[in-house]
Amino acid sequence: MSYSSEHIQIMDMRFSAHVTVAEFEQWLSQVERFFLKKQHFVLVMQTDIDTEFPEEYRQLQAVWYKKYKQLFFQYCLGLVRIAQDPTDQQRLNIPSLHAAWRVPYYVTLDHSDALQWAVQRWICKT
Repeated sequence: MSYSSEHIQIMDMRFSAHVTVAEFEQWLSQVERFFLKKQHFVLVMQTDIDTEFPEEYRQLQAVWYKKYKQLFFQYCLGLVRIAQDPTDQQRLNIPSLHAAWRVPYYVTLDHSDALQWAVQRWICKT
């Protein structure tokens, strides 16, 4: 074949204001689509200051992660968190969070830096 094409799959998501259960579940469903399509992806996550999550969001995420963790490890090429400030960056950049996600994990304060890291993860996937 003399032609090939590849799409870079970077899910750049941001939580803000008051996140409902339906919105949180929608985010999880969007990640599941990568699994169903057998597509690799890099996840860029940001949470704005004063964002409120539903009370049960940790439980929803834990159940989802338990169900899909093998697929997450298989298809997620990396996870980058955009911190709100240096204190948040320290909180997110602890060894236990690096270990918990079990994919390449990076924390930054800058959206452009996050996207550059995501592209590098995509380029280095093989």
